[in-house]
Amino acid sequence: MKTVSRRKFLKAAAFAAGTVGLAACATSAPAPTEAPAAPPTEAPKPAEPTAAPAPAEPTKAPEPAAPPSKFNESPMLAEMVKAGKLPPVDQRLPENPQVVTPLVREGKYGGTLRQGIVGTSVTWGGGLYTVQWENLVQWKPDFSDTEPSLAEKIEISPDGREYTFTLRKGIKWSDGQPFTADDILFYINDVMFNKELNPGGPGADWLPSSQRDGFKAEKVDDYTFKLIFPNPYGTLLYNLATWSGRQFAQYPKHYLQQFHKAYNEKADELAKQEGLENWVQLFFRKGPDTWGNPDRFMDVPEYPSLGPWVVVQPIGSGTTAKFTRNPYYWKVDDKGNQLPYMDEVIITAYQDPETRALAMLNGDLDFIKDPGEGNRELYFDAMNEGKPISIISRTPDGGNTISIHFNQGSKNPVLREVFQNKDFRIGMSHAINREEIIEVVFKGQGKPAQVAPLESSPLYHEKLANQYLEYDVAKANEHLDKVLPNKDANGMRLGPDGKPFSIIWTCLDQNYTGGDVRSWLQVAELCVGYFKAVGVEVKLDVISDAVLGERRRTNDVDMFIFHGGEGGAGMSAIFDPRWHIPGEYWGFFSHGWSPFLVGTDLTDEEKANFVEPPPRMAEYRKMFEEATQKTTREEQIAAMKKVLDASAEEFWVIGISRPGLGYQPTSKRLVGLPDGAIDGWLPGTHKIMRPEQWFIAEG
Repeated sequence: MKTVSRRKFLKAAAFAAGTVGLAACATSAPAPTEAPAAPPTEAPKPAEPTAAPAPAEPTKAPEPAAPPSKFNESPMLAEMVKAGKLPPVDQRLPENPQVVTPLVREGKYGGTLRQGIVGTSVTWGGGLYTVQWENLVQWKPDFSDTEPSLAEKIEISPDGREYTFTLRKGIKWSDGQPFTADDILFYINDVMFNKELNPGGPGADWLPSSQRDGFKAEKVDDYTFKLIFPNPYGTLLYNLATWSGRQFAQYPKHYLQQFHKAYNEKADELAKQEGLENWVQLFFRKGPDTWGNPDRFMDVPEYPSLGPWVVVQPIGSGTTAKFTRNPYYWKVDDKGNQLPYMDEVIITAYQDPETRALAMLNGDLDFIKDPGEGNRELYFDAMNEGKPISIISRTPDGGNTISIHFNQGSKNPVLREVFQNKDFRIGMSHAINREEIIEVVFKGQGKPAQVAPLESSPLYHEKLANQYLEYDVAKANEHLDKVLPNKDANGMRLGPDGKPFSIIWTCLDQNYTGGDVRSWLQVAELCVGYFKAVGVEVKLDVISDAVLGERRRTNDVDMFIFHGGEGGAGMSAIFDPRWHIPGEYWGFFSHGWSPFLVGTDLTDEEKANFVEPPPRMAEYRKMFEEATQKTTREEQIAAMKKVLDASAEEFWVIGISRPGLGYQPTSKRLVGLPDGAIDGWLPGTHKIMRPEQWFIAEG
C-alpha cells in the first residue's frame, strides 16, 4: 500500500483528477461562504523544498495603542490637499480613528498591490477581503476575541438583550459624507423592515430566526444606536465580526435614498427609465441586492465605501480591476499615519490557477488567495530556485479538510432510509484510507480526524473528533451488512428495494471560489475506489455552483463533498455550527429537512420535494439557540458542548483529516504579512492580516 510505486501512481492519479477530472467526471449535463487556530499536527522541516516553514509564534493581538496627537498622510493625498481637491487629513479622519498597530513593522507610503484572481468575480476571487470587509467589530489578530472597529464602544445590558453601539464621531464614507446612526437605521428600518423590499419579513445572517420577532433598532443620537432583541443574544459580536456583519457598512443613506420610494416619490419613474418594473428592482440593482451583495463595491465607482481602497475601474468584460486609496479611510497606524500604506490595488483575472501561478512565479503578482494545496511543491521549489517570491505560513482555522454529507432528507425513499441509518455512515467512514489521502492529496500534512473543534479550542470534543477513523474494510463491511446485506454477482450491494444501490456524489467544479475544490475532487475520486471495495457504488457528478443552486431548490443533492473547515479554532463552532446541527445552509446532511426547520423561499411545488424531519431535529436546533443566548463564555462553552455531544452521537458527516499548516506565497517586495496568521472564512480570510498595513518595500 505504501510502496514508492504505489505513491507515485496515486499522486499521478490525484493530479489528473485535479486537472481534467473536473469535466470528465460529470455524469449529467449542466441543467452559493466558503468559505479557529491550532498548531500544525507535525511541524514541517524547513530543509525540505516541498514543506511549509514552521510558523513563528501565533500572531499576537497588540496592546491597544493610544490615539496619536498628530496625523500624517500619503504624498498622493497631500498633493490633492495642496491643490484644494481635499480637506486636510485631520478633517478627513474621525475624532478617534481606529489605531492599527502594524503586525510586522511600520510601513511606507506608495506603490501598487498586484493581486491575482481566478475567474471573473473580483469579490469572491479575493477582492472582498482586501478592499472591503469593514464591520462594527473586528477580530483581534490572534482570533481570540472581537474588538471595536467602526464602533468605538459597545455596551451590553446584563441580560444580553440590548446592545448600544457608539460609532466613531466624524467617520466618513469614501465620498466625504458622514457615516452615522442614520445609515444603520436606514438599513434596518427602511430596508430590512420594508415590506416591499422584504415581503417575508426582516432577515439577515446576523439575525437568527429565534431573534426576529420583537427585534428592533433605536437611534440614541447621531453616532449612537441600540439593537434590542427579544431573547438574550450572547454571540452577537462574534457574528458581527464575520461576513454576517457586513450589512452595517453597506447602506449609505445619502446615496441609496434616491432609489427608495419612501424618500423619492419618483423612484418608480427612475426604475422605468432603466428598463425596470418598479423601485424595488431599482433599489436592489443600485444597492447591495437582496442579501447584502458586496459586488457593488467592486463594480460601481460612485458607490460610497468604508474600505481602504475604492474602485475606479471595474473589471467589466475585461481582465483588470483598479482600486485607489480611500482619502477618508478612518484607520491610522500607531504613529498617526493614515492608512492604507499602498496607493492602489490592481486585481487581474486569470482563466485558471496554472496561469495565475505562472504569473506569481514570474514576479507579475504580489498576492493571491487560495494558492492551492496541489501547488505547494511548485511554490516551494520555485522559491528555493530563486524566483522572486516569499512564503509565509498560515494557520488554518478549520476543524477538517473535507466533509462528506449524505442527505438524510433525500426525496429518494431508498436513499433516505439508508442514509438515516447510522451504521451506514459508520461503515462508509471505516472504508476510507485517511492515511493514504493525507499522503497523496495533502502532501503528508495533517492527521486523521472527524469534523470537530480543534484540540486548542475550549469546545474540543474528543469523541466527536476521533470516532470511526480506522481504515478497516472488515469493520466497514460489518456495519454496512446491517443496512445493505444483499449483493449482486459482482459483490456490489443491493438496496432495500432489491435493486442495485448507487449514489450520485455531487462535487463543485473549479470555478467555485469557496475552497480548494481540486483537493475535494481528488479525495472524492480516491473515496469512490474505497467505497467500491466494500460494495457501494458511488458516481461523481461535477457541476457548477449555479447548477447546485438549482438542485438545492428541488432537493436533488443526495451526497455532497465540501470543506470541513470553520468551526475549528476558538469559539467558532458556536457561530458556525453547520456540521453539528441540522438545518444550516451548507449542512447538506440535513438539506431535505431544511424548509421544516428554518423556513425557505421555496414554492409549494418545490417544497413538495422535501420531507419532514424527525422531531428531535427541532430539539437540536433549540439546544443550539439556547447556547447562543448564554451571556458568558463559560456558559456558552457548557451549552455548546451539549450540542457537540449530540453531534457525536448522531455522527452527521464524515471527515477526513485535520488541516496541516497552510502556506501563502507573496512577492518579495510585499511586506507586512505576519507569519503564522490564522486563515479561514470566519476571520475574513486575509482581512485578519490587515491589508491596509501591508506595504511595498521596493519597486
